[in-house]
Amino acid sequence: MKNLNCKNCGGTMSVDPSGMQAVCPYCGTKYVLDHRDTDYYLDFYKQMRGFLSLPNDERERRARADKLWEGADTTVFETRDGQKIDVKSMYMQNGKNVAAYTARRNIILDLSPSDADKFRRAAASIDYPSADTRGLSDFFPDITGGFDLSDGSVLLVLKKSEDEYPLRMFGKLSGRHTAWLIGRMENLCCVLEYNSTVHPDICEDTLYINPYTHQASLYLGWQNAVKNNTGGLTTRLNLIRLRETAARVLGFKDIADVKATEDIPEPFVQFLKSEPRATAYDDFAYWDEVLIKSYGERKFINMETDDEKIYKEGN
Repeated sequence: MKNLNCKNCGGTMSVDPSGMQAVCPYCGTKYVLDHRDTDYYLDFYKQMRGFLSLPNDERERRARADKLWEGADTTVFETRDGQKIDVKSMYMQNGKNVAAYTARRNIILDLSPSDADKFRRAAASIDYPSADTRGLSDFFPDITGGFDLSDGSVLLVLKKSEDEYPLRMFGKLSGRHTAWLIGRMENLCCVLEYNSTVHPDICEDTLYINPYTHQASLYLGWQNAVKNNTGGLTTRLNLIRLRETAARVLGFKDIADVKATEDIPEPFVQFLKSEPRATAYDDFAYWDEVLIKSYGERKFINMETDDEKIYKEGN
């Protein structure tokens, strides 16, 4: 996927799901895309959603994945002892003090030594309820390696599934698919609250999704995680970031812009514009009520599936 770098600070600009505008999340610089960029991003988002709407035919999925990875870029890093590390990535985020490369089965982070230490400590400190039956650890960073580079920075290697991609790569999603994403984010926020942890960077770039299994993982941004009530930040911020992320994924620039449509029922809109409940657990319960009011019973659906296919007789 092509990246746009900010001319002001050099960070990777975030492209609006409509493919019309890019905004730098670090310095606020905005750039209106010309038709070449617009066509590229709209085509890419369409390709990703189409690619990820494949049926659960393993051979077909792997064949399509192989084709998708043909266009991956290769970046070469040199370690402190002179070894070369080749990283083949589909997507690269270049932000302030960190670069993240999405490889096929890993995420490679290029960080300063201090940020790498913060990331390691935060990832290692995550605890899970003793009654956890969902394997929640699968949805948080699993650091499998690290390298000291010749330029003084550090590479961290995170494990991921081959079918997981940054949420950013999907562009705009429908109301129903954003709804299942919210459910997964609520689950992640419950784990954060259990750990009294604030993750201020929950967004499309730190979340990875697997549309085949409807899973979402919070893999990035842990160098900025803090404990509850540190520097005025509380776990309520996790739930605010959840709502902001959902609004952008739906195609709105801000929560205030969200409006009810045939695809986005009024209870859904009210949830996004509401103040988070007192705890993540209460907020999750609230979301479950909103989900029923908005779409009725839960149904597992593939990406790009319309209502007729979902609720046709005999389904």
